[in-house]
Amino acid sequence: MALIWRVLVAIIAVNLVTLTVFVGLATLQYNAILSGLIRDRLVVLIEKIRDPFEAVADIGVPLSTVRNANAILERARLSDDSILGIYVIDSQNNVVQVAADRTLPLDTLLAGRPDDGSVAWQVETRGSFVIGTIIRSSFGANAGSIVVEYSKREAKVQVLAMATLLVLLAGGVLAVSVVIGWLILRRVLAEHVRVFEGFLESFDAFEMGFWRGLGKRTAPENNVKALGLDTTEFRELLETSEDRYRQKRATMRGQEPAGNSP
Repeated sequence: MALIWRVLVAIIAVNLVTLTVFVGLATLQYNAILSGLIRDRLVVLIEKIRDPFEAVADIGVPLSTVRNANAILERARLSDDSILGIYVIDSQNNVVQVAADRTLPLDTLLAGRPDDGSVAWQVETRGSFVIGTIIRSSFGANAGSIVVEYSKREAKVQVLAMATLLVLLAGGVLAVSVVIGWLILRRVLAEHVRVFEGFLESFDAFEMGFWRGLGKRTAPENNVKALGLDTTEFRELLETSEDRYRQKRATMRGQEPAGNSP
């Protein structure tokens, strides 16, 4: 039986490591997918905001002159509670329009803007996503940027919920695998365990026979003066020691002792 337990512990350890790696990688993958979806959604929102600013950029008018710019930005910000702020930055890197409860540093707003003039970019701060796009005129000139700050709170809640679900599923898989593994091992290794237990019993009998010669006798031998004690008492002590030895061996093998006599 102890052999089955050792094999089962090894199976549990392997399954636990495998499931832990799976949960970790799946959570990271889900977080990456969720970040990509948030980015795509905000890029669509920015494209809607960008139209009036591109219109004035086409005629060479500063972005700060767009009519109702604050209302446009505020309406877009209120469309999602997770949007913390929307910023319009001109080609000179000056914030000309803003709709936000708090203002991010300009370095943070432009930290991810690529030098190659790519249309969109994204960076992450400790508590938010920062997504921006370039405003271009009809001539292809860079007229400025629109940047949106989006809170990570909702995304973190979703990632945590997914991680919790994966942990529960992994725990269920581990429990089922342990039960199935136990049943299979009991059936497959039953004959091997029986042979192994028989081998241990034979080994114990050999040890006792080698230790006591012919084994336990029905009649006590004559007293041996050299021992300084009664031979009967000595044999009783010897048998007690053997019983304790067998009990210890049986405990180590994971089974109850067969009896108090060899």
